[in-house]
Amino acid sequence: MKAVILAGGYGTRLQPLTLRTPKGILPVANSTIIEMTLKELEKLKIEKAILSLNKNQIKVKEFLDEKYKGIKIEYVFEESKKDADKLGAIGALAFIIKKFGLDDYAILGSDNYIKGLDYEKMLAQHREKKSEATIALYELMDMSKVSNYGIAVMDKDKRITHFQEKPKAEEANSRLASTFNYFITKDFSKKILEYVSLMIKEKKKPDNVGDLWEYYLETSSIHGFEFSGEWGDLGKPLPYIEINRKALNAIRRDISREAEYGNNVKISGNVIISKGCKIKDNAIIIGPCFIDSNATIGENSIIGPYTSILHDTSIGNDNIISGSIIFEKIKTKSNVKITRALIDGGCEIQENNKIEEQAMIGYSCTIEKDSQIFYNTKLWPFLTIGKNSIINGAINYELDYIKFEPRIKNSKYWK
Repeated sequence: MKAVILAGGYGTRLQPLTLRTPKGILPVANSTIIEMTLKELEKLKIEKAILSLNKNQIKVKEFLDEKYKGIKIEYVFEESKKDADKLGAIGALAFIIKKFGLDDYAILGSDNYIKGLDYEKMLAQHREKKSEATIALYELMDMSKVSNYGIAVMDKDKRITHFQEKPKAEEANSRLASTFNYFITKDFSKKILEYVSLMIKEKKKPDNVGDLWEYYLETSSIHGFEFSGEWGDLGKPLPYIEINRKALNAIRRDISREAEYGNNVKISGNVIISKGCKIKDNAIIIGPCFIDSNATIGENSIIGPYTSILHDTSIGNDNIISGSIIFEKIKTKSNVKITRALIDGGCEIQENNKIEEQAMIGYSCTIEKDSQIFYNTKLWPFLTIGKNSIINGAINYELDYIKFEPRIKNSKYWK
């Protein structure tokens, strides 16, 4: 069996963060989705993973070359250079099958956070049922969310009888959401090539995986493997924040003795505080929370819960930061409040600033004092927001400038 991780998307909904860092290696608690996925493949004793990327994602290879020491990875780069030209999920899979041959495949997405799916049991069912394809199905607890997903209906033998693509809650026939985790046989890998050829002839883009399953339901043995636990798609600001929250719930308390702690520091819950950190007087750290190496937390500041602060970031005095992901080498000054926001590396947040939920601040921005960044605002890299500003919406510019900007191209958040 060969393993494929599809990671060729451009992450446009997470721009400006993905202008610098491909989606699959964005930090999630103290890890990344791709690393978590590779560790699951290790349990299946798969010796090599094929990682499908686009040509703009060389940083994924650089990251894994430096950070991951597990199973061997073979990288395949699509020819596409922008979102409009990408092959799509099914097209990318067909590209892999043509290159590596018809075979049994494990297929996983690079942006799915999963906790609770037993891949070994799923593979065992796949073989026991003699399935051509087996799909991991997540049981949604909240029926109002079925309209966001492809919903599968199974019979008593676990065979999928039909799909509903993003049905209304009152029309959904199940609460089983299709996730990007599959096992397919050699015979079905041939059917994927046939399906893609058909789509090309009909001048359609073979992107929607649900259409593939729907096309073969009546003529192929396609089964579901149901699981519960945690699952999320790292696709937009709020899901990213929520996935980081779920991942932080899984960490264990690990407070380095090689950090410095001031007077009257209070630390509660499961917290990772790494070596070289400085936690100053009267600071409060509320777990779950991850504070990376050489970060500084100023006096009287409150960090957490559900906050990640990456290496070499300096948080000023009297800050309140909760539910947020703060990248590397950021400097905040006094009286800054950040709530459920995403701040890319190298930013400077001056005193008396407030950054609201789901805001995304791009790489190396400066927000001058006494300003407010409203809900869901997006700021492209290198912007300076003047003092006493109120920003609501998006401030961006042409992507071609970013593509060739050396400070974006060469910067790596893990360095």
